[in-house]
Amino acid sequence: MKTPYRLAAAAALLPLLLACAAGESADPFLVETDAGPVQGFAPQGSDDVAAFLGIPFAQAPEGDLRWRPPVAVEPWTEPLQAGEYRPICPQSRAQLPRSEDCLYLNVWTSAERSDADAMPVMVWIHGGGFRAGNGRLGVAPATGRGAGLARRGVVVVSIQYRLAALGFFAHPALAAEAATSGEPEGSHGVLDMIAALKWVQRNAGAFGGDPDRVTIFGVSAGGMAVNTLMSAPAAAGLFHRAIAQSGYGTWRLPHLDEARWGLSSARDQGAALIADAFELGDDPSATDLRALPVEELINLGAGFWVPITGSVLPDEPGIVFARGEQHDVPYITGGNSFEGTIFRAFATTPGDHFATFGEREAQARALYGADGETDADAERTAAATLFGDQRYVISARYLAERMKTVSSPGRAYYFQFLPEARREAFPGAPHGSEVAYAFGDTGDPEAERYPGPDGQALADAMAGYWTRFAATGDPNGDGAPEWPEYEAESDTWMVLDAPEPRATPGVIKDRLDLLEAVYLERVGGK
Repeated sequence: MKTPYRLAAAAALLPLLLACAAGESADPFLVETDAGPVQGFAPQGSDDVAAFLGIPFAQAPEGDLRWRPPVAVEPWTEPLQAGEYRPICPQSRAQLPRSEDCLYLNVWTSAERSDADAMPVMVWIHGGGFRAGNGRLGVAPATGRGAGLARRGVVVVSIQYRLAALGFFAHPALAAEAATSGEPEGSHGVLDMIAALKWVQRNAGAFGGDPDRVTIFGVSAGGMAVNTLMSAPAAAGLFHRAIAQSGYGTWRLPHLDEARWGLSSARDQGAALIADAFELGDDPSATDLRALPVEELINLGAGFWVPITGSVLPDEPGIVFARGEQHDVPYITGGNSFEGTIFRAFATTPGDHFATFGEREAQARALYGADGETDADAERTAAATLFGDQRYVISARYLAERMKTVSSPGRAYYFQFLPEARREAFPGAPHGSEVAYAFGDTGDPEAERYPGPDGQALADAMAGYWTRFAATGDPNGDGAPEWPEYEAESDTWMVLDAPEPRATPGVIKDRLDLLEAVYLERVGGK
């Protein structure tokens, strides 16, 4: 009797063995990564999405690993329980658990997947001025934006990276150490992003994803991160499409050792910040710097941080794109109609900002409605609108147009949808307001700020553009309004608005012509 039983058991086991041999897991919530098994979970009340939260892609960058490139994790054998978010990277004024041990990513994918039908992968890079933010896509991770976008046929990955002085800092002592070791210097937060993308290349297939169809996308600092990765040689081959939402690729960036654009070198800036905040003497060592308390390091400096040029990033993205040295992949970029909500984060007055235009101040005031008799509120709105266009929207037009220097197309969008409930508060679509629509998520229909049927229709259209682009490199299809490639002669953008998107030439052209002229004067026409 034993022999027939064993034969029956073997016959029952055969489909499982064949599935494993084909790369298919019998348990869609248990995945074998290159470092070890990961146990995910199903959303509440639904089994169509598998979520895996808090997967480490590098060791904790603390102690001797602070201000060094990310180091591979130690493998494990028992399933890693990936059922909750891990701590966010150190940052000020955050209410969530924080730790230098923060290099984790999250994955949402279909619970029904196979190697025969691999899905495109979309890697989300959060914003926050490179000094705040995290990889959490919704408070309820199983039913939030990651899961929602995964239901549209993509694998969603969100990542975390070192912030502020831990991620975007240079100092003479660290420069001397890097010169000896040969390691990259400065933008360690960008190195974290590259390490996460390498993890995606190694592991996408285990989650049902196609490692040859990886799209990076992000907003604000995350959009700038996309532009930075487009310009960073070390990111070559790690992604195949890119979407920069309100990225600032034409904003001035510091160089490691050169003073330019009115900025001191990044190393000198770092030395000054340390000297002002700590008593370490005139020549602190790298060991001295690594012994500093993280609670004080995260509060160094005022305002936002930015990537540093000269090592990881060879130059500002605008300059790299103009040279034709960006990665040759299909590219979407854009901005919103009132990016000026970010203006309050910068310590300048409306008058002072207009004054930075010098001989062009009168032209700038006229174009933005701040000439003649203007009250203080109107002037602030005008200056804020100008600032937002100068930081984000001109970057979109300039970088999309400079995609002509490579073979892959660029496309530009202008998001201007503003729900009726917000029209008294804002003159246009605020900075970051397009994010919900890109994920196809406009929130609870019962909520006061729900944008209504038109807003949901726009969200469906926008998420459709984003996911089709991830799948094929072209956002068009499924009967959606045609989104043309950008070229300077027609200057055609896709205006994302209700009742439906529309291709429109010459979006705020006179304003952007002024801002591009000012930018080109700064960089010497590069």
